[in-house]
Amino acid sequence: MILNSFEFKLIEQKIKKIEETILEVKRSSSMDSFLLQIEIDSLNAFLNKLVKERDFYLKTIQDFRGEVLENDVLLLYPENLLYIRIANQVSQEEIADFLEVSIEEIKRQEEYLYKKLDPILLSKINKFVTEKVTSNLNTNTSGINWENFPIKEMLKRQWLPSQVTDLASIIKVQFEEIFGNSGYELALHRKFNFNGNSPNIYSLLAWQIQVLSKAKEITKQSQVPSFDNDLAWLNQLVRISTSPTGPLEAQEFLLSKGIILIVVPHLPLTYLDGAAMLLPNTAIPVIGLTLRHDRLDNFWFVLFHELGHIFLHLNEERNIIFDEEMDIVTDQIEIEADKFALENLISLEQWNMCISRFYQDEEKLNEDARNLKIHPSIIAGRIRKENDDYRVFNEQIGSKQVRKLFWDNEYDSE
Repeated sequence: MILNSFEFKLIEQKIKKIEETILEVKRSSSMDSFLLQIEIDSLNAFLNKLVKERDFYLKTIQDFRGEVLENDVLLLYPENLLYIRIANQVSQEEIADFLEVSIEEIKRQEEYLYKKLDPILLSKINKFVTEKVTSNLNTNTSGINWENFPIKEMLKRQWLPSQVTDLASIIKVQFEEIFGNSGYELALHRKFNFNGNSPNIYSLLAWQIQVLSKAKEITKQSQVPSFDNDLAWLNQLVRISTSPTGPLEAQEFLLSKGIILIVVPHLPLTYLDGAAMLLPNTAIPVIGLTLRHDRLDNFWFVLFHELGHIFLHLNEERNIIFDEEMDIVTDQIEIEADKFALENLISLEQWNMCISRFYQDEEKLNEDARNLKIHPSIIAGRIRKENDDYRVFNEQIGSKQVRKLFWDNEYDSE
């Protein structure tokens, strides 16, 4: 049985993997037809089991969202208390803390659907869960219209389950799973900065939920160290750019410094390049990149721009900064983040020594890159930008070299 949204996502991934495996097996010509059918039947049996678990979880969310139990019903159907817990995002950890028992004990009782708990303890859990559900229902999220999210596009990208009719409710569950039940005013008015256009707030929020969901999964799978707020290690990050798999290595390196880097494609009409944010209810910085421009020079500049926001600007009052159209600088914090990126990628002293600024040919560019221990695309991109001449170094900016590292051929046509 699926007990939380994290397990649900793992099941979804398994289902997708098995479906792909079945297609591969069906295409196989090297197996005996009898053995082939046995293999397919076995995979289908496992697939059907997982699909039933997934569908039951989704139905539980729909049926028990916002429900509470009276004690007389509770004693007859104690399993309903578990379903209410799941549907309303009350965690096992919360119940364990409330009862002052181990989480393993709660998991053990949930294996029996609460049917082996004595009535007094069952009633205590029910009271706690009822208070949580009631509190959730009173949460001030009235300013958010869940139907305004880009549901069709989210379905297309498999950000939402296709088997559910009430997708707005699923979005609300995802929202509360990330931001808690405190009412996230950022969604409509404040606590973030825009640069450039004014895109659809619901598209930005949908993208942010996806980024933070992936970041939260990482925190569940491994211990993220405390953010290492030390500019000294940025030189190591710059040198990683010289590797053919530099962007992927940067993701791993940043995690070792307490920063989670997530790559999720932008939604239509957002013109979003990236964002710097804090994982809600933690001090963990998260960088989201869209790779809207599939170039190495753009990847490294946007990454360091977002690092600038993390080092200089993120705090409790400003916990998310969206960056759209990086070429447009509209306020002081964007100017500061740009300056941070330029200085920490190539210092002014180093920049003044670059001969490729004056002799714009590939040999001089590569010579500068070797001297600076940096990828030549970063120098090329800066020269193009400062001279406002995008005809030079077209072959040296690393076009179509980033997305394939993260997504293979997916989203390569955006």
